[in-house]
Amino acid sequence: MLGWSPEMFWKATAADFEMTVEGLSGNVRGGPFISREEVRRIAAEHGVRPSLKGSPNARTIGGGLWI
Repeated sequence: MLGWSPEMFWKATAADFEMTVEGLSGNVRGGPFISREEVRRIAAEHGVRPSLKGSPNARTIGGGLWI
């Protein structure tokens, strides 16, 4: 229903997906996926952690997800 190729689907972020679904449904909120205030709150709550990209065991799946 999205009209995306498999490659496009796997490279999409959660924000990409949400905006696409909103647009297709006609229910566009127009606001950001997550506010800067929410990002600050989450960062303060969980602290700084090393990036998964720096792990020697990290690999990508679908071209955009790190595990």
